[in-house]
Amino acid sequence: MPVTIQTRHMGRFIDPWSYIALGAAGLVLLAFIVAQFFQKTLVSTTVSASEDEPAQLEAIQLSRQPIGALRIDVKALIPTNRWVTYEIQLFDQQGQVIASAIKEAWKESGTWYEEGESGSWSEEDTLGGLDVRAQKNEQVSIAVAVLEYGQISGQELDEPVQFKVTVQNGVVDTRYLLPGLIGAGSLALIAFMATPLSGKKAIAKTIRDSDPSGRGTAGGSDRLVRVKVDVKSDETSPRQLEVRLFINDAYGEQIYAHSLPMTLRYKKENGKVEEATGKVQAFFILEPRSSYGFHVEVMPDAPVDQTTLTVRDRTRTRQSVEVVQISPSPLDISENPQDQQT
Repeated sequence: MPVTIQTRHMGRFIDPWSYIALGAAGLVLLAFIVAQFFQKTLVSTTVSASEDEPAQLEAIQLSRQPIGALRIDVKALIPTNRWVTYEIQLFDQQGQVIASAIKEAWKESGTWYEEGESGSWSEEDTLGGLDVRAQKNEQVSIAVAVLEYGQISGQELDEPVQFKVTVQNGVVDTRYLLPGLIGAGSLALIAFMATPLSGKKAIAKTIRDSDPSGRGTAGGSDRLVRVKVDVKSDETSPRQLEVRLFINDAYGEQIYAHSLPMTLRYKKENGKVEEATGKVQAFFILEPRSSYGFHVEVMPDAPVDQTTLTVRDRTRTRQSVEVVQISPSPLDISENPQDQQT
């Protein structure tokens, strides 16, 4: 059957989903970066408070921002083996409580003994906080009050407690961005890895020789066919092999023949070449959709240990690729109107 062969660079078969996932990961990463520019430290100080006398900070000007919130971080600076329950309060200009939070903080340490061995351990949970989204520009004040204070042993204490207070405005909670970045990044990686494996296998033939053949149904005007050849050879292989690819139509007539260069990669162990591997692939649009035979010859064939021929129908690509379009010639179509309708 006379055919027309055209080779063009095409991007119409690019899989968009891998780039959509990559773009989502990029947006989350951009949010991480942009969040740093909105964040501003308003207060960073150490205060002392007791059950009878709360610590009152100077009033600060709270401004409404399009992104982020007011974050108050309070860390109890208590000695080891003590605990404290404290409350963080935020007041408006009229002295009304806007928001509050209670934290049960503790700090412990000790030693352990097991099977003749010993060591020490130390744990603590002393950081409390409060996030507030500003609805308008206003002055606010912060207070830290001690509700209870004591030792781990059970003894209550009536002593002042030191607190490290940090107030920032425009803070974005990145705890939720990190899982989003990991999830979107993982999806993008999976999508990029899966793209070369997309489509349906029409042929998958592996032989311990250099000339695999196979036949399968593939093609169509809107379907991309990926032909991939993988080779394993011994240590005597030259740096480059020649892969001859032949395609036959449904009647067994050859409609395509081409040679592809294959560069090998050597695998070494203790400085000695153990084997060489290589792969090449080509893309086709085969018209009409029909049964096609594919045959491969690898030259020179002496060092070749294994050759795998894989043909995938309706595959997708990561980027624009060179595509060989094989279709019936206009003369053949005019002489066979029945084939044209099919």
